[in-house]
Amino acid sequence: MDTKLEYRVAKRAFSSSARANVIACSAFTLTLCSTSPLAADSTRLEEVVVSGVADPRMGSLLTSTEIRTTSAEEQITLPLSIGSLADALPGVSLNGQGGLFQSYSMRGFSRWRIRTEISGVPILTDRRAGNSLSFVPPELIDTIQVNMGPASSLYGSGAMGGVMNVSLLNPNQTSVSVSASSIANAREASLKTPINKFTSLVGSIREASNGKSGDGTPLNTSFEQSTVYVRNKSYVNDTEVSTEVLVSNGNDIGKSSALFPNTRVTHYPYDNHRLLNFRATTPNNWFLQTYAHQQEWASETLRDSGLKNTSDYSSMTIGGLVSRTSQSDQSTQRYGLDVTRRYGVDITETTAEPEAEIAFRNVVNDGTEWTAGLFWERTWYLNGLSLQGGFRADRAEAQVASSSTNHSDINLQLKANWQLTSAWDLTVELGSAYRLPTLSELYFEGETPRGRLLGNNALQSEETVGAQLTLLYDVGDTAFEVTASANRVDQYIERILLSDGLESYRNLDSGDLWGIDGQISRRNNNVEHILSWQWQHGESSTGETIADLPPPSVRYATSWRRSRYALGMDLRYRFSRNRSGPGERALASAAIFGVSAEWIINPEWTVKTSVTNSLNKNYRTSATLQAPFDMGRAINVKIDWRP
Repeated sequence: MDTKLEYRVAKRAFSSSARANVIACSAFTLTLCSTSPLAADSTRLEEVVVSGVADPRMGSLLTSTEIRTTSAEEQITLPLSIGSLADALPGVSLNGQGGLFQSYSMRGFSRWRIRTEISGVPILTDRRAGNSLSFVPPELIDTIQVNMGPASSLYGSGAMGGVMNVSLLNPNQTSVSVSASSIANAREASLKTPINKFTSLVGSIREASNGKSGDGTPLNTSFEQSTVYVRNKSYVNDTEVSTEVLVSNGNDIGKSSALFPNTRVTHYPYDNHRLLNFRATTPNNWFLQTYAHQQEWASETLRDSGLKNTSDYSSMTIGGLVSRTSQSDQSTQRYGLDVTRRYGVDITETTAEPEAEIAFRNVVNDGTEWTAGLFWERTWYLNGLSLQGGFRADRAEAQVASSSTNHSDINLQLKANWQLTSAWDLTVELGSAYRLPTLSELYFEGETPRGRLLGNNALQSEETVGAQLTLLYDVGDTAFEVTASANRVDQYIERILLSDGLESYRNLDSGDLWGIDGQISRRNNNVEHILSWQWQHGESSTGETIADLPPPSVRYATSWRRSRYALGMDLRYRFSRNRSGPGERALASAAIFGVSAEWIINPEWTVKTSVTNSLNKNYRTSATLQAPFDMGRAINVKIDWRP
C-alpha cells in the first residue's frame, strides 16, 4: 500500500466495478501514511477493514474527489495535537496560538467553519480559536480523513470549509509504546490491545514541560493528559453494532502566547471529556447512530497587574443520525435525518484582584444550540461519466435565556466526474454551506486569554457557495492531483479590535476565498517521493485581507527503506505573507527541515527516531498577533514493543 492509494480509491469510486462496494466501503478508510517519510514499506502497513458502521456520509460521492487521509501510526515526530498531524495534508494549515490547543484551517476556512468529528460525532466547543481535538492523543488515532469544500448538503451548519473526521484505533494485537522528546521534556506511554474478539482497549498517558522557541524564548507548552478508549463491535441478528467510549482528563495545560511570560500567563487547569458513541448497520442498509459528548474545562489568565481571570466551561452534546443507502446498476441513493442538540452550556467567570474580594459572574447560563436536517443524495453512473446531486433542508437555533437567533436553510451540491482516459479524471463540483453563529460569538462577554471579548447578538449566519475543479492522474507508480477552488462568502463573521484589549465580532458584507493545492507522488523500488503545495487568497468586498489565511507553502518528503531499516526527510518551505487581516502580523518565510530513521530490531521491537526543525528555525505558524514562535529543534525517540 502506498501514498497513491487515496487517489486510486477516489478514482475507483466512479467506476462501475466499484458500485457494489459503495455501501460497505463508503468511508474509504484505508490506512495511508503519506505524512510520514517512513511510509514507503508496504510490508509495514496494514489495510484497515472498513466497518459497516462508519458514517455513510464520509464516503459520499458528493464530497471532494479525493479524500485526503493521514495516519498517526507511522508518525514519529511526537506531534502535540491532531492539527499538527493534519498539517502535512495539502490545503490544511495550522492556525491559532500554538501549543496543545492549536487549531487548523482548510483552504482559508478556520475556526467553527470546519466540521470536526470523532467517528462521526460532531465536536462542538466554546473555544474562540475553533473546535479543538486536543483531548485525543495522536497515539489513539487510526486515520484522519479530510473532505474539503462546502458540505452543508450533508452535514448542516459549520461544514463551510469541509469536514475532518478522526477514526480511532481498533487494534488486533497488543503493543506497548514509549516516546520522549528533547524539547519540553515531552514523554508518553501507550497501550493498545484487543481484550477479546469483540472488544479492544487503547490508553495513553503523556505530559510535557515548557519548551523553547528557536531563539530560546520560553514557551508555555506544559500539560498532563490521560486518555482511555474502549470499542466493542458485535452482531445482533445480522445487525452490526459498535459501541465506543472515550474518557480523557487533562491538567495544567499551558497556552503559548507572544505575551508569555512577561505580560500574561495563560493555562487550562483542567480539560475533561466523556464521549459515548453507538452505531448500527442493518442487513438492508439502514444506518443508526446516537451519541453523547460531555465536556468540562477552564481557562485561567494571570496578568502582570496581579489580576487573575478564570472561566469555567461545561456543556453536553447529544444527537443522532438515521439514514438508508440503496443502489442499482445505474445509481446509488442515500437519504436520512440527523439531529444535534447542545445544552447546559454554562460559562462562569471568576475575577480575583490583589487584596480584593473574589467576584463571580455567569457569562453564559444554560445556553442551547441545536440543528436538525433532512438530506438526500443520488449518484447516476453513465459510460465514463458520473453525475451526483443532493440537498439538505436545515433548521438551526442558538439561545440564551430569552434571547435567541435561528436560521433555516436549504443547501445543494452538484458534481460531475469524467474518466477522460484510464489514467486521467476530471471533476467539477458546486456546493453551498452555512454556519449559525456560536453562543460565544453571540452572547459571551468577559475575559479570555486574548483579552476582553464582547459578543454581538446581531450577528447573521454565514453562507457560502463554492466551486472546485480537480484534475487527477494515476498510472503505475505515479499519482498527481491538483484542485483549484473558489468560494464566495456572505456575512463572513470576523473578529475585530474595538479598542486596546477589547475585541468583538462583525459581519462582512461578502468576501472571496480562492486558491490551488495538490500533490504528486512517485515510487521507485524502495524510494518514495512526495511533493505537495498550497496557495490561498481571500479578501472582503472592500479589498481587506480575510484573517486566518495560511501563507503559500511547498513540501517535499522522501523516504528510503531496505529490509529492516528506513531513512526519511521532510522539507517544508513557507513563503512570506505580507498582507494580513485584522489582528494579524506579516509572516516571514521559513524553511523547516526534518529527518527520521527506523530500525526494526526484530518482529517484537522497533525503534524510531526523528529530528524536527533540525535547522532550529525561529518562525510563527500563525499570523495572529499573540501567536508565539514555534518550538525549536527537537530530538524524538519512540520504542514499540509487540509481544
